[in-house]
Amino acid sequence: MIKGEIKPTWKPADYHNVAWNKRNPNNDNYTFDGNVGHEISNDVGSVFEQVAQGFTLDNTVVALNKMPVGQILPWHIDRYATYIERNKIERKKDIVRIIVFLEDSMPGHQLWIEDEFCYGKAGSYFGWNYDTKHMAANLGQTDQYTLQITGVKK
Repeated sequence: MIKGEIKPTWKPADYHNVAWNKRNPNNDNYTFDGNVGHEISNDVGSVFEQVAQGFTLDNTVVALNKMPVGQILPWHIDRYATYIERNKIERKKDIVRIIVFLEDSMPGHQLWIEDEFCYGKAGSYFGWNYDTKHMAANLGQTDQYTLQITGVKK
């Protein structure tokens, strides 16, 4: 597992005031289905592009995630089909996914990577390599906001 902390350079308006699209990661069409899923925005702005550059990954794709109260992403393994195709990735095992907490974790906000519960202050980040089992849920009282960075190890 990858983990650490960076100093937040963002403000709540940087991620609250974006266009959100609902999606379900288990459906290639990214439609929203009940309590499974989260909202995603590719409208990340320069502040989050700069955060992503600090991770020294190639072929970086950055997105904002909003997990409303009551939403879950059950245990799964990301397959990155679109990412692999668009970037012509040959070595899948070099793909890395990093999640940066944009706000302090609140009770009920959950991110699990394999058997480790990930919790922290704004700027805490956690990541995994291709083929790693993980899940997320928001069983709290406030929306959970994270930055998602996908890239390839240099």
